[in-house]
Amino acid sequence: MPVQRGSKRARTDDDEPSAGLIALHRSRFIDWQPAEVVALAASGDGSVVAAAREDGDIELYETTTSHCFQRLPGHKDSCLTCVALVDEEEGKGSTTSRLFSSGLDGVLLEWDVEHRQPGTAADSLGGAVWQLAPEPGACIKSDADARIAAACDDGCARIFIAQSGTPGLTYSRSLPRVEGRTLAVAWHPSGKVLATAGTDGCIHLWSLDTCHELLRITTGDGSGAASSQQACIWTLLVLRDGTVVSGDSSGNVQFWDGRFGTLLAGFAVHQADVLQLAGSPDGNMVFAAGVDPQVALFHRLPAPSSSSRKHVPWAYLSSKRPHTHDVRAMCIAQGKALPQGPRLFTGSNDSQLFNHSVDRYLKEHPFRVNACPQPPLLHTVNPAPPPGLVEEEEARPAWLLCAQRTEVDLWQLVDTAAASQAGPPAEGVLLPPSAPPEHLLKMEAAAGDHISAACVSGDGRWLAYSDSRRISCFSLERREADEVAPEDYVMPAAVQLPADVPPASHLAFRPGSHELIACAADGTLRLINLPACQHAGHSGQPTDAGMANGIANGVGGAHHDSEEDEGEEEEQQGEQQQEKQQAVQALRAVHDLQYKSSLRRDRQRNAARRLMPLVELMTVSPDGSWLAVSVRQRVYLLNLNSHKLVHSLPPLADPQPPITAISFTADSTTLVVVGSTHQLAAYSAATGQPTDWSAKHSGSLPPKLLKMPGNINSIASCPLAPSSLFLASSEAACHIDMAAPLTVDDADGGSGGKRKRRRSKPSAASEPVGTNCRMLYCAEPVLHAAYVAPDALLVVERGWSQVFEKVAAPMYRHRYGT
Repeated sequence: MPVQRGSKRARTDDDEPSAGLIALHRSRFIDWQPAEVVALAASGDGSVVAAAREDGDIELYETTTSHCFQRLPGHKDSCLTCVALVDEEEGKGSTTSRLFSSGLDGVLLEWDVEHRQPGTAADSLGGAVWQLAPEPGACIKSDADARIAAACDDGCARIFIAQSGTPGLTYSRSLPRVEGRTLAVAWHPSGKVLATAGTDGCIHLWSLDTCHELLRITTGDGSGAASSQQACIWTLLVLRDGTVVSGDSSGNVQFWDGRFGTLLAGFAVHQADVLQLAGSPDGNMVFAAGVDPQVALFHRLPAPSSSSRKHVPWAYLSSKRPHTHDVRAMCIAQGKALPQGPRLFTGSNDSQLFNHSVDRYLKEHPFRVNACPQPPLLHTVNPAPPPGLVEEEEARPAWLLCAQRTEVDLWQLVDTAAASQAGPPAEGVLLPPSAPPEHLLKMEAAAGDHISAACVSGDGRWLAYSDSRRISCFSLERREADEVAPEDYVMPAAVQLPADVPPASHLAFRPGSHELIACAADGTLRLINLPACQHAGHSGQPTDAGMANGIANGVGGAHHDSEEDEGEEEEQQGEQQQEKQQAVQALRAVHDLQYKSSLRRDRQRNAARRLMPLVELMTVSPDGSWLAVSVRQRVYLLNLNSHKLVHSLPPLADPQPPITAISFTADSTTLVVVGSTHQLAAYSAATGQPTDWSAKHSGSLPPKLLKMPGNINSIASCPLAPSSLFLASSEAACHIDMAAPLTVDDADGGSGGKRKRRRSKPSAASEPVGTNCRMLYCAEPVLHAAYVAPDALLVVERGWSQVFEKVAAPMYRHRYGT
């Protein structure tokens, strides 16, 4: 954990503390490993794109803002291969999308997006499912249910029905089985014909009315004629005029006449398997991608004026390489939510998701949707010292909680060996740590579900995490090194909660107390008194000391045979359950806010607004008096002392952008809110109104802040100077002091002239030390930023080079001059 000295900017009064950064701790030992993107799907109105990852997680993005508004946690045994979104009318012109997924386990699963957990499951009846293809929306009649075609491992393509108002999929029919595996399915625009292909190297066109094969096309090696060498067809596409496009394991993209099965054009642009195809809405553009990480564009040529010449209707135009690894997922989003035209989304083994313009593909560069996908849940605290030690500030190293997938790790950070140096080090100098970070605790969710929320109390005595099934709480006991354990460690003991406490999407400990604040997916808030739950129930897993005491007292060795003893046990269990129920106090539920007229209008706009979680963000003030929640892009303040909703904060802008970060200042007097457009606002916690600084600068923020790369997801307030803020995105950081004048001049802010492309990101010292709104451009993804001491800031980062060490190597491509 190297340390970099930051800047010091003295105030006008030399006696006041500096508002600048004193020490910047850069932690790089967190094993962040995002999973590969294996499938993409878009809603009918183009407002939502669903991205399925190989570890089972599914992310939902709003296409207009590229904001990831929903993360559905998966399971450790999941192996997803496909995902689908099916539109459904809900009355009064509102449309929602139902989310389905499947994989190698052969389970067709519908997700309960509102509660962030798996819903109704159905069997594919044919083993692993390689692709799901919903019926085109234009083919669905007003009184009919949507159909979904599934490519199954047994060689059959099966049709399932998504009945309106009924969860899950219902089996309808199976098409005749063919040799090998069926890997790809595609609907004809008429909705009456289904195209399938797989390992037999043939394309089959089926009539859905009679289940008879209409046409069989035997693909070749790209020479234009059928070949004895069969290629594995990974993907299919049927255009508006009935042209069938195939991508196979030989790297060929072939265009076939859908009526007679003749080859119209064939291209060997790719050097390896073509895994994905996507077509523009007008059917004149086809995109292909695969193991060779290039996205190739094919365009339909106009018909020649003279019919004597042989006409080749398609041509290869160009290709781009935004990804470094295999491109395994691709889809096109189109609809009323995208007035500027359809967008092409591509996902790869490099875990990245890129957004391309379809109409201006050759003129515009794609942009990265999320520079830091699947960030781990990180939380820092300064726990109290172990019993028997005198509490000293320098004897309280910070703890870092890291939760990702099914694992929870607790680390103890250490300071640097800067005391041996003469004088303060220069800015940018990396200082070696005095010792490596100590790993105190490692836990794993027993059920195998991915963790959706986790936190540790400020005093280091409680830890809680939640998955899609339940909340798990533990009391922590710090122990010093002994003969068995050569280093200090933490011993957890389970605390049993009442059975009716639902899983949480957000967790936080109230500072200055032993109370846990749990926010469920439906917006209900609960305040859980953990010592009361611990006292009421003794069925949790004890520490080894407690277990030893139980064995010494004979607990578990006696055999109760009398009915009187059994009755006493039942009565005691009932009393314990009643005490647990009393230990859980329901706060003001925010789920009733969804019935406000403004929120109802938002939900009726498009599918993205209907799929957004009720509560996206939650934070607690450092003094434990205030709770702030982001409810469908609006921020509400609750008073934890009176348990009342006291303020509804004014919007950041019109229209209101998605909110990416909320945090209180160190003195708990101000709430800072940041949107996806980098609009920054500060509100008084007492009045709920914008502060003087926010009222003055809301419309005149520096252009360099508005152009800051990435979405701001971390806000850190300096304990010595609460008005000093450190804003961090995954690609950059910004230091703002709200108590000092803000300079809006920016060399890159002018609109005149052509902006030159930077060959490299500027260094941390590119701006003068002490400049307000100072930008720090980061070479590695930033995962978390928080103060661990009054004069020390922790920044957790991880390099892509370390991430790619555990990813399958991409296809080798010879570069000129090497």
